[in-house]
Amino acid sequence: MSAPTFSLVIPSYNRADLIGATLDSALAQHLPFLEIIVVDDGSTDHTADVLARYAGRITVMTLANAGVQNARNTGVAAARGDYIVLCDSDDLLEPDFAATMAAWLAAHPDYDAVYSNFVTFDERGVHADKFSLAPPGFFDGAVLDDGFWRDVPDLYRRTVDYQPLFPSGSVIRKAFYERIGGYDVRFNGVGGEDWEFTLRLVAQAKMALCARPLVRIRKHASNDSGDTIRTVSGCVRILEFALREHPFAAPHREAILRSIDERRLDVFNGAFARGSFTTALEMHKHMRQRPAGRGFQLKVLIASLPAPLRWPLWRLTQR
Repeated sequence: MSAPTFSLVIPSYNRADLIGATLDSALAQHLPFLEIIVVDDGSTDHTADVLARYAGRITVMTLANAGVQNARNTGVAAARGDYIVLCDSDDLLEPDFAATMAAWLAAHPDYDAVYSNFVTFDERGVHADKFSLAPPGFFDGAVLDDGFWRDVPDLYRRTVDYQPLFPSGSVIRKAFYERIGGYDVRFNGVGGEDWEFTLRLVAQAKMALCARPLVRIRKHASNDSGDTIRTVSGCVRILEFALREHPFAAPHREAILRSIDERRLDVFNGAFARGSFTTALEMHKHMRQRPAGRGFQLKVLIASLPAPLRWPLWRLTQR
């Protein structure tokens, strides 16, 4: 069977300093993409000048700024490939990414989506791949088929507890992407915004996970990967939304509620460590179950005090 065609869609906003490396990784593929579509979401830096250097090799769509979800959906609507590949404008694809994905999908044409394992990197170096950090049992019951985990049982439930699926490096049949409605623009500005789409996809797709990390996710101060509190707070909102709006979430209600509490506790601790007491108390207020330990209770007490008393005590906890 002939290899499927891939359209690469790269949404970008003010990434003039990074998008060149992303495009270089896309153009260095052993199997070329059918097309590379960059959706410039109203950048105000010199992104246009950088993109001009790639004229003739990429397609550029320029929009008024409306958020990454709208940018992705716009690029997908214009794409001509059988499958959509998504990549954020600060991330990198390994040279054999497209060839590896295309070969597997050619042999498994009934699959709607494949997500890739990935590593993160920053100024300190490259960190452990995401799948290796999964909790024990995450892949139990799945079939390892030529380097791809396929048919992971109960993947919706498992991703509620541990989320290893990232937009960059996702390969999704265009018709399937459109059938499930694409990314929800209501989550513009929400940390971890892509997870709502991922949950809908996981619940409905016949999908596989590439065990090799074929993507490198860049962590830096201006993206969600580098802002844990914002990302985890956003994930809480998404899980709450899923309980209200996703019919396939109902069987997993208790697991979702437990995950929400765990994430609220993560935000509470992170916000307290930063001295963001309003955020910490907001998370505390909505927890269904709270830790009984004295350390947690002390943090709540300190966060609740008037500022003149709060700050000296808080500084003592940070030593």
